[in-house]
Amino acid sequence: PNIRYTVIDKHHPLQQLQNFLKEKHSEAGIIYCTTRHQVEEVANKLRTAGFQAEAYHAGLSNEARKDSQDKFQRDEIQIIVATVAFGMGIDKPNVRFVVHYDIPKNIEGYYQETGRAGRDGAEAEALLLYGAADSAKIRGMLEMSDNENQKRIEIHKLNAMVGFAEAQTCRRRVLLNYFSEALTTDCGNCDTCLNPPETFDGTVAAQKALSCVYRAQQRFGIKHIIDILRGSDNARITQFGHQRLSTYGIGKEYSATEWTSIVRQLIHLGYLEQDITLYSTLKLTPTCHKLLRGEESVTLAKPRLTVAKPSKKTTKTKSRLELVCPSDQALFECLRQLRKSLAEEANVPPFLIFSDASLIEMSLLKPIDEKRFLDINGVGNHKLASYGASFMAAIENFDA
Repeated sequence: PNIRYTVIDKHHPLQQLQNFLKEKHSEAGIIYCTTRHQVEEVANKLRTAGFQAEAYHAGLSNEARKDSQDKFQRDEIQIIVATVAFGMGIDKPNVRFVVHYDIPKNIEGYYQETGRAGRDGAEAEALLLYGAADSAKIRGMLEMSDNENQKRIEIHKLNAMVGFAEAQTCRRRVLLNYFSEALTTDCGNCDTCLNPPETFDGTVAAQKALSCVYRAQQRFGIKHIIDILRGSDNARITQFGHQRLSTYGIGKEYSATEWTSIVRQLIHLGYLEQDITLYSTLKLTPTCHKLLRGEESVTLAKPRLTVAKPSKKTTKTKSRLELVCPSDQALFECLRQLRKSLAEEANVPPFLIFSDASLIEMSLLKPIDEKRFLDINGVGNHKLASYGASFMAAIENFDA
């Protein structure tokens, strides 16, 4: 819940990335790219722009990878740029952000990679730069496979990832629904929750879509169902005689793009599901029956043709550190430098001394006696004895 999920439309991605990083104040983060060449290019350009960034991919020597990982673990560099296909094995709890420079191939990988952020429980961000051209490129690569069954599965997974990127509903609900876990309320910590799209009563549209899936005997995918709803005249419609269905042409008021958004929202909300083993055909779920009978209504988001960039964070969603005054932010930086110095002396990663979350709490509460210092999350008797005097002295003597 401490990870804020955000998707923005990909437009001049390197500049978008740099604008994002400028607000990170030397925080640690991981940037995922699709290819080794892109990893090298992004890392080089970030270094040229003044960021502490290193490349990390399977094409580098073991020594180079270990050197980059050690620097990252010890907070000597800010950013690791890596390929999504290479397992980094990073065990660093104070990763404050994860950026996907390209759309991943599937939600499983995306979920695992974003989960490397905020393991210390403090606020973290997961940013995805989404471009339709990227997903088309991945789809083209998948289409080249000779294994038809595997190709069908991988394309379904990519479609689910695109559905997440284009979602108009709570992103955390989309993620958990994919793994068959239900979140009964919106998370309040993703871009669609913080900057909600305009909504409308989608009950009639939903009933049309669900009825069409039923009339087509739950044997077809999204595109064909939309073709029926819009009254398309093509060979596939004629082949199955679907121009004779009662739902043929009842959805002409919406474009194909709008219907795609509506159907995907019905999937995300649990009214429909896609059968991955059967060409991603749409199936009704038990949840849909009340909606079909008119016993309940559903509110849907008006489709966005492009992914909207979230508005600036509201007060209630700012991190604890961002809510405090500039002097507290300066104290946090002071304590972080002290942590780094002590870590270098002990030859250990800084997070083993105190987590970011602990330093943030120290910056807010400013404990200068042992009892109050022990009240800080992450502080026990051992750490009090080892580091308490140094940190309490830094807090007491700090002059903003």
